[in-house]
This record gives sequence, structure tokens and C-alpha cells, in this order.
Amino acid sequence: MRKTVPAVARCAAVALILLTSASCGEKSGTEPQAPSEALFSGAPSLIQCPTSQTLRSLPTLVLPLVESIVSIGNTSITIPAGAVLSPTLITVTVPASKYMEISVRANNLTHFIFQQPVEVTIDYSRCTRSDIDRAPVEVWYINVLTKQMIENMGGVDDKANRRITFRTGHLSNYAVAF
Repeated sequence: MRKTVPAVARCAAVALILLTSASCGEKSGTEPQAPSEALFSGAPSLIQCPTSQTLRSLPTLVLPLVESIVSIGNTSITIPAGAVLSPTLITVTVPASKYMEISVRANNLTHFIFQQPVEVTIDYSRCTRSDIDRAPVEVWYINVLTKQMIENMGGVDDKANRRITFRTGHLSNYAVAF
């Protein structure tokens, strides 16, 4: 009997590693194409709020059975318990850019799939443009190099605090648009 317990534990560890590697990590293949509605006039566009400063959170270790919040200023990601299968390093970056964009990385991967949705809040308070107060804003998953808008993530806009919150099952690069 004593010999079976370590064998069972080894099998469970191997199964966990296989599940982790199969369920998250970099996507293969090409990037998804932009939705067709972005090609028409009147389509949303990324909000321009230039900054020359890059802000980056410290890499934060997220554990499978613990809810975690990783933030830089008022931009954050809330990861519920069970969203990752193994300890995962999460980093949030607000890059120097002419757009109000963020990059969220898990284990320094460009893309990452969670086991359940996470909540991302983007602080756009550096945008002092008055047209933002009048127009509804939304978050878009973007191509980091071309700034092409790939997928509308929606979001709940808190205009009083100039933050927008959305839920997603994957991490990548996101930008605020209207």
C-alpha cells in the first residue's frame, strides 16, 4: 500500500502538468482578423491619450486556489480562484503609447487562456479629452504591433472614475476605443 501512494501522487502531478500545458500558453497560427464592421465609416477608433511613460506592475505569482489582484495604479486584473491550473506569474503594463492601451502577460507569454473568466479594469484617467465624457467607451483586443482592432471586449464604463471594466478568458493587449 505505501508504494501506491507515491505512484498515485506522481500520476496526479504528471496529469496536472499535461493539463496545464494543454490549456494555456501561446496560441499558434495567425492572429484573428479584425471584425468587418471596423472597415466601415463610423466604426470605433482607439482613443488617443499619449504618454511617454511606461508603467509596469511587479510580476505577481497567482496560485490556483487563491483569488489574486495584480495592478499598476488603477489598472488591474482580478483572477478568481481556479482560473489557473498551476502557479502563474502575471504582469500588467501600461506602455508608452499614443493610445490608451495595456498589455497583460501570464508567464511572459503573448497570449494566455484562463480556466474561467478574469476581470480587467483599465484606468483611462490620463485622458483629459472632453469627448470621452460624452461618448460611450469600450475595450478592444488589439494587435500590439499594428494597433488593429481584433475583438470588441465591451466593458462597463465608470465615467466618474474614468475606468472601464470587462471580463475575458484570455490575456493579450487591449485598448480603449469609442
